[in-house]
Amino acid sequence: MNNDLETRHPLYEHNIDRWTYYRASFLGGFDYRNHSLGMLRKYLFEEDAPGNQYSNRLEYTALDNMTKLTVDTYRSFLFRSTPVRTFGYLQYDLSINRFIEDVDFAGKDLNDFMKEVNDLATVYGSVWVLCTKGSVDGIVTKEQEVAANLRPYLKMFTPEAVCDWRYETAPNGAETLTYIKTKEWRGEDQYKYIIWTLDEVYVYYTDGEDIVGSEQYENAIGEVPFVCHYANTTQNRGIGISDIADVAKLQQSIFNLLSEAEQSIRISGHPTLVKPGDVSAMAGAGSVINLDNSMDPNLRPYLLEPTGTNIESIVSMINIHVESFLRSTHLGAIMAARGLSTKSGVALATEFQQLNTRLGDKAAKMEQTEWAIWRLFFLWSDITPDSDFNIEYQKSFDLRDEHADLKLYGEALEMGVNSPSFIRQLHKQIAKLVITDGDILDDILSEIDSETVGDSDGEST
Repeated sequence: MNNDLETRHPLYEHNIDRWTYYRASFLGGFDYRNHSLGMLRKYLFEEDAPGNQYSNRLEYTALDNMTKLTVDTYRSFLFRSTPVRTFGYLQYDLSINRFIEDVDFAGKDLNDFMKEVNDLATVYGSVWVLCTKGSVDGIVTKEQEVAANLRPYLKMFTPEAVCDWRYETAPNGAETLTYIKTKEWRGEDQYKYIIWTLDEVYVYYTDGEDIVGSEQYENAIGEVPFVCHYANTTQNRGIGISDIADVAKLQQSIFNLLSEAEQSIRISGHPTLVKPGDVSAMAGAGSVINLDNSMDPNLRPYLLEPTGTNIESIVSMINIHVESFLRSTHLGAIMAARGLSTKSGVALATEFQQLNTRLGDKAAKMEQTEWAIWRLFFLWSDITPDSDFNIEYQKSFDLRDEHADLKLYGEALEMGVNSPSFIRQLHKQIAKLVITDGDILDDILSEIDSETVGDSDGEST
């Protein structure tokens, strides 16, 4: 096989195992329990013990998928509001609207695609997005392309599928992606490799040992059309820091602690019968042990009953890990606001601010990535964007303890302040907390502004 196909970036080799671990942690389920990395630690000599004890522990230990909770929660806030895209005179361009509605020729719209970009970057630390365009012989005009729906499309690659890449530094200090190699599984031992350079694109098909087919064509735009989206950046281009790196370890530790707790409860609930080998006896509901009156008391069967006191220490350790998870992800404030945790007002305000900062940073990175995608789209389409072209993600989330705010507003109303303006503003703040539908909220706010407000004595003013 071509040696170039076998070449791996040094950082790929360094990170591939942890990427595999992060993916398994995020997906959970059967594959997590039976993963080759051994998520559930084995007891000494457990595999040699009768009764398939390790397999039973794997089967019956519950998994609390904290990595997926983290990813899903971040996404729910980031995309609570749809990104605002302004195209100016290109607003009604057919190729643009088709692209937004179906970015991958598989029916996925741009918003859903960007959600997936965010999710997988949160897991892996970074993902690659390819923006390319097919070609058909005989189609040369813009009208022909529109009629044939020949337009740029997107394809996402996790770090596991990008084997090698190269950035070069220009004289002005800018770093440009000049080479990238992707690897896609095509069934059994068959793989498809694509190598992009500034001038050419090379495609190879392999059967595991030999190249069985190849293609080569010109890179029409003179750029390597990949965008690397980072959850958290590092000094190494093409490699990001996963948001779930620490969460995955906490999840695995809790998984093992839950197994310990299950095992302790099981043993405590089923005492072990201890007896001499020549004594006939059995334990269980309805069992009777008949002993000879002359039997030595020291040889009489007895039940060995574990106290189960270690379960409390296991539960305590699980709670410690859960608190660590909430701190590292800044989700403690969300849990507290939902009544699932008890924290002081100062601690809550701090955590809300930390979460706001993290979400704002993620939104800014999403915005930057989409800008880069649209730049490639326009380049492939030979379109000059309008000067008003803009992409804007929500970056301020104003996360607060809504329950505490409602209580505060209610107490303020009960104070009986004789000020219609004061009361009106309180009513507005309450409406903003309770009503999530924007159109309905606008109507309510207008009604509050237009109607009279009761004074401290309950009379209208």
